[in-house]
Amino acid sequence: MQQIIIDQEFKFLLPILDEKAFADLEADILENGIRDSLVLWDGILIDGYNRHNIAQKHNLPFSTVNMEFNSRDEVIIWIIRNQISRRNLTPLQLRYFRGLHYHADKRSQGDNNPRLHNSTKRQNGTLLDTAEKLAEKYNVSRRTIQRDSKLADALVALGEASPQAKLSVLSGETKITRAQLNAMLTGYDDAVADMVESIENGTFAERRVNTNSRTLDSAFLKISDLIRRELNGLSKTYTPDEVKSALKSHIASLEAIYEQI
Repeated sequence: MQQIIIDQEFKFLLPILDEKAFADLEADILENGIRDSLVLWDGILIDGYNRHNIAQKHNLPFSTVNMEFNSRDEVIIWIIRNQISRRNLTPLQLRYFRGLHYHADKRSQGDNNPRLHNSTKRQNGTLLDTAEKLAEKYNVSRRTIQRDSKLADALVALGEASPQAKLSVLSGETKITRAQLNAMLTGYDDAVADMVESIENGTFAERRVNTNSRTLDSAFLKISDLIRRELNGLSKTYTPDEVKSALKSHIASLEAIYEQI
């Protein structure tokens, strides 16, 4: 059997199926074989982790296909795009992937040099930075991408301390707020250690923001009124891009409410 290298950083980006989904995939493979090739980069597995596990378990043959990339960051971006395009991700998983994409894209561009962004321009010719480019790609606000980058930092730090704790959070087994993850990035080692310990022993409790219905009603009314007035102002002369821009400007406010529920 071909020797496959498992890279732990890449492994965390590849989906780990729950028990039932893994059993269903295993039953299908035992009946029909491994039909899709495993994808490698320099002998490192970058797609097909579950199929590889089943192949090893039952000593099954499989085929591979090699892809060429210039750097690890290019591989990370490819894996992220591949996972987002094919899977139904939870909101947390999607924010995590967007944050990782942001960091990998910035590293691949090199010191945020504007001259390296010439291939990504607005229609009016102005340059897009990494956050703006990804905001347009994922149809979210620039601020959302920046927040996602911090969330990804927190989850990476958690994973470095405990892969098990990180997997528990990303899988949804452990519920955690963005505020709790951000608090972990204060620089205190004991904050990370305490969180890891409580997640691993199952005592971690999610602390939700205490938001009553009156507060939410007020916030919804305020935002809906702002959106209505802005769209009414565009009603006579609007273009589709102007409407998208107006709506996008309120996404961050809606996400803030979402985090409080």
